[in-house]
Amino acid sequence: MPTTDTPVIATTTTYEVPLDGIGAVPVTVTARGEGRPFLVLHGGAGPQSVDQFSELLASSAQGRVLTPLHPGFGGTPRPEALTTIAELAQLYVNLIGQLDLTGVTVLGNSIGGWIAAEIATLNSPRVAAVVLADAVGLQVEGHPVPDFFSLTMDQVAELSYFRPDAFRIDVDHLPDAAKAAMAGNRAALAVYGSPTDPSLPVRLAGVTAPVLVVWGVADQIAPAEHGLAYTRAIPGAEFQLISDAGHLPQLETPDTLLRLLQDFLLAHTDPGDTAVSVVGSAEGDTLLPPPTRMRILEDGSHTGHRIGIGEITVAPRTDGPPQHRHARHDEGFYVAAGTARFTVGEKAYDAPVGTLVMVPPGAPHTFANPGDEPLVLLNTFTPDLYVRYFRDLHDMISSGQPLTTPVIETVMSRYATTPA
Repeated sequence: MPTTDTPVIATTTTYEVPLDGIGAVPVTVTARGEGRPFLVLHGGAGPQSVDQFSELLASSAQGRVLTPLHPGFGGTPRPEALTTIAELAQLYVNLIGQLDLTGVTVLGNSIGGWIAAEIATLNSPRVAAVVLADAVGLQVEGHPVPDFFSLTMDQVAELSYFRPDAFRIDVDHLPDAAKAAMAGNRAALAVYGSPTDPSLPVRLAGVTAPVLVVWGVADQIAPAEHGLAYTRAIPGAEFQLISDAGHLPQLETPDTLLRLLQDFLLAHTDPGDTAVSVVGSAEGDTLLPPPTRMRILEDGSHTGHRIGIGEITVAPRTDGPPQHRHARHDEGFYVAAGTARFTVGEKAYDAPVGTLVMVPPGAPHTFANPGDEPLVLLNTFTPDLYVRYFRDLHDMISSGQPLTTPVIETVMSRYATTPA
């Protein structure tokens, strides 16, 4: 799957999440992207081990990706009473309930995978699918997990990666703040990570959500036998082995992990999500008023966010937006009425009824209606990223905020779009 060079905008928020027997627990969450919700849970390596994959997932899978810090990691507080993986699992189910999210895909790596497995056993109606990437948490006879706290960082790298030399860390040369963060992470890991719960395999037998188990063949922290044990314990679970990854496939083979995830979700799409969408001539969300009206016919919610569709109506003798470039989506225009004038760099093209214009990422473009009749364009976005741009403009118009050129350019930048 393609990676992206343009960072997804990330926002970080701390929520007070109630947990029975403990009270309100502060949970710091980084959110990226829009669309189908994902909860990505990091392992003992800390949040940096999933940040790049979360960005890739947000941009390539058109998802809203939430990446929480397990309390105690990254310098965040941990209530003294919060000590188990099962409690973390309930905490995150409470979090997605507090955010009123449904259809959530939970993906966890290492102890994050262990948390994801515990989440699966809760059978929350808000969780649609679970992915375990080299999850620990089980005791597999003949294949023990090494004592992480007795290992040097070089030994951790040797056991964790298919290509260990690419991921070695020289702790002595790290800044003091990074050393302190690592020490805090290790302390939190020591609390959560021991002992394993012998009841987990029994409870896994009651999981109802579809589960994908992904494993790196070079994983010597939790060898592939642990993945097979999870697969056997969970009804209907699927197992995929990655040949050139170790314990952290999201770092070594992010594109492969993303492809496996997308294929799995496509195969397990809820039939209720595939209902036919019919939008009548007077329906849809009208987000921009004349002289250039935008009516959203498909916002991506019926297409897995693979495509969004709008209808643009441009009044006679009206210019369109300044030339601009999109970095993350293709844009299409089909002329349904009138004649459009498309400008691409220094060239202009008149497009009569029946013309289709496709604009790939990076191409400068704009359109206008130079004629005396209204122009109607069927406008497509693949993926649906840019629909949110028009919603933002609508919200600003509704609040009375003037849409000056600098304001519009700022809103464009949220959706990987820049002036040409």
